[in-house]
Amino acid sequence: MTSSRPLITPSNASRLKQVGRLGPELKASTAVSGQRLAFSPQGSVVLALALGGTPLRWWDVGAPPGGPRGTHEPRSAVEAAVLPDAEHIVTVGPASLSPAGLWRPRLVSLSTKDGTLTREHHLSNAVTRFSMSGGGEWLLLMPLDGESPLVWDVKAWRPLCEFTPLDMGVHVSSCALSPDGRFAAATFSADDGRSGNLWLWAVGEGAQPVVLSIDAPTLWSLAFHPTEPLLVVGGSTEEVAVVDLRERRLVKMLPGFVGYTCNLSFNPQGDLLIASWDGRGFGVHRFDTGEEVFHFSDGDDLNASDALFSPDGRLVAWGQGDGTVALWGVED
Repeated sequence: MTSSRPLITPSNASRLKQVGRLGPELKASTAVSGQRLAFSPQGSVVLALALGGTPLRWWDVGAPPGGPRGTHEPRSAVEAAVLPDAEHIVTVGPASLSPAGLWRPRLVSLSTKDGTLTREHHLSNAVTRFSMSGGGEWLLLMPLDGESPLVWDVKAWRPLCEFTPLDMGVHVSSCALSPDGRFAAATFSADDGRSGNLWLWAVGEGAQPVVLSIDAPTLWSLAFHPTEPLLVVGGSTEEVAVVDLRERRLVKMLPGFVGYTCNLSFNPQGDLLIASWDGRGFGVHRFDTGEEVFHFSDGDDLNASDALFSPDGRLVAWGQGDGTVALWGVED
């Protein structure tokens, strides 16, 4: 489906149209407040986690219409799941209650063939948020306050490094790793009302964060630029902040975004930025100006789903309020 489609660019993004739909719809009795989505690095598989305790579901992007390729019913609430490659899903699972793990949560790898467990690791702390580098090499695991964030080597299936412990009394809302794995970032709020709400790390053992303050009541989303040392930060304002990683400072505010930016995603060229909004669908923006070039909503006021560019930049995936995943592209 993807290789034959044109790249989505600033000149043609206004002509986006729905070109596929991955389903089926979730049952009407299932309350879907949004979906967390992920592409495999090659773009061949899409993963969806519907918020509200529904199963993980995944599809082959180029498969004919029908049910998902696979499903997995987690034994406890899952905050996120990623695809380091087309054959594996990584997520955080509950304790196995085995002598080895006792009550410790587990980092688990599941097969996309049948959902069976392929690897696991008993973690020392609960994980509140986690994210993957663009190529699927590393994971950033954010623990409870007072504990140490961890960068995980997916291929070697072992820790790469630990940062200094987090401050007490903070609540992490999102995190991200740069495409090259050199930088990590997390948004947070603090019980003591301090002005700082963004951490930046240069990845390494014992790394300490640089603390920045973004002028927004709440921050929800992060995305690293694919080719430049820049980070974008979205939240409960109509602007998206742009941070220079080398200078560790805010350099620009992009206007034209609807409040409560739930997620941000760059196309591979870095000249388009997609944003999804709480109950208002998603929009595609020029990165240089913030100008919105496309917008769509399904009218579901409760939907706070992700919208993502595919790794090859030829598709957009967005989680619809009925539990399906819509695929968008442009024609020749």
